[in-house]
Amino acid sequence: MSMSGPLPTWMEPFAVAASVGYGAAIRARGNRLERQLPMDCGLPVMSVGNITAGGTGKTPVTQWIVRTLQAGGHAPMIALRGHKGGETADEVLEHRTALPGIIVAVGADRARRIAATRVKNPSCDLVVLDDGFQHRQLRRDCDLVLIDATRPALDDGLLPLGWLREPASSLRRASGVIVTRALKVDDELADQILKLHGQAPLAWCRHAWTGLEGIDAGAVHEVAWLRRKRVAVWAGTGNPRAIVEQTESVAAAVVDVPRLMDHARWDAPKVARLLLRAQEAGAEAVIVTPKDWMKIAPLGVKSELPLVRPRLAIEFLQGESLVQEQLARAVRVGQSRCHR
Repeated sequence: MSMSGPLPTWMEPFAVAASVGYGAAIRARGNRLERQLPMDCGLPVMSVGNITAGGTGKTPVTQWIVRTLQAGGHAPMIALRGHKGGETADEVLEHRTALPGIIVAVGADRARRIAATRVKNPSCDLVVLDDGFQHRQLRRDCDLVLIDATRPALDDGLLPLGWLREPASSLRRASGVIVTRALKVDDELADQILKLHGQAPLAWCRHAWTGLEGIDAGAVHEVAWLRRKRVAVWAGTGNPRAIVEQTESVAAAVVDVPRLMDHARWDAPKVARLLLRAQEAGAEAVIVTPKDWMKIAPLGVKSELPLVRPRLAIEFLQGESLVQEQLARAVRVGQSRCHR
C-alpha cells in the first residue's frame, strides 16, 4: 500500500513498521474491551466519532445534535477528552461559545467526569460524547460515525501509514454513519460504507458558511464579501484541504496556506509572522478556522489584514429526519434502561 497518511513520503519505511505496531496495539485493545462490560453512567448517551485522524466535522455535528436534543426539551451535557488543553482546549471553547450555557465535562476518564458534573448539574438528562467512538469503556445508546466526503480514507492503512485510527471494518460497531462535507450523494462511497457498515449512510450533510465574523468586535460580513478577495487560510486541523477548497469556492483566490499542526499552538509572534507572510503573498484577508480562532482572538493582535472566521452550520442534503429518529429512539431506550 502506498503511503497516504500524515507523514511525508520519505518516512514510509518507518511508517510501515509503526503502522504494524499500531495495528497490533489496536487489536489487543479491542480484544480486551470486548471482554469487558462498558460502564453505565446512568444517563442516555449519544456518541459522535470517526475512524480517521483529523477533522471530519465532529464539533459542528455535535452542536447540531445538542440543539436537536434541546429542541426536544432535554438538557444535554457534552463530554470530551479535551485535547491537551483540558478546560481550555479548543473544542471546549468552541462548544461554550456556540452553545451558551452548555455544560461540558472534560477529562480522559469520561465516566468519572460525567458523574462529577451531574452532581453540580442535576438537571442534565443526556450525555453527548464528542469523539467517542474509540471510547468504548462507556456504554452508549447511539454511536454515530462521521465519514468526510473530501477524504473518506476507507481504503487507507492504519496510522501513521494511512489516516485510519482503527480498521475500516470497525464501522460494524456503529449505530449509523453520517457523511459530512458532501456536495452530493456519492453512490460509490455509499456502496463502500454499506459493505463495511452493513447499512447505507443514515445521512449526507455539508458544512455551510452562513457568514463571516471578524476578529474586531462586531465585524460581521456576508460570505460574498470574499468574492473579489485574495486570501490566506490558517487551518490547524487534521484535514486543512477541506476548508481550503471551501474557501476557493467563494474567494477570488487562495494565495497562502501555511502548514500548521492539528490543534496548532498560537502566540502573538507566530500570528505576526504569518500575517507578514500572508501580506507578502498578496492576501487581502485571512480565513481562520473556528478552532484556531479560539486561541488567536484572546491574543489581541492588531492586523492590517482582516482576520475572519466562517460561521458554520450543518445542512443536510439527505437523511436529517432519519438522524433525528435515531436520536429520539436512543433517548427512549436509554431512559428506559436508566429507570429500571
